Amino acid sequence: MGELVPRQQLVKQAMVGVGGIGGGIILLALGGVGFWPGIIIGGLIGIVGLAMAASKKDKGAGLIVAGGGIVYALSRLPFLKPIAGFLLGAGGIALIAVGAYSAYKFIKNLNARR
Repeated sequence: MGELVPRQQLVKQAMVGVGGIGGGIILLALGGVGFWPGIIIGGLIGIVGLAMAASKKDKGAGLIVAGGGIVYALSRLPFLKPIAGFLLGAGGIALIAVGAYSAYKFIKNLNARR
């Protein structure tokens, strides 16, 4: 029988699992958004990221979200759309896979505690 995983690690596995699966689904759904809605959504994501970056605790995550919003807005440009469409799909599938693996580890480690 394996060792018990600390509670903080269990919480982290659960958060990565839920966030990865949810983020992957959202990323796949955003791949089909048109030009102007995509620019607006990307701008809003960038603004939310900058607001998150204002706090010291969430500065790194906020900058990543802001960068993601800017990249997403730029991906709606017609000359970048074919490459961006592939990358959005691949990124969405990768996020879902990472999230599912983390959720599997969480459930496995949670059952080991019983």
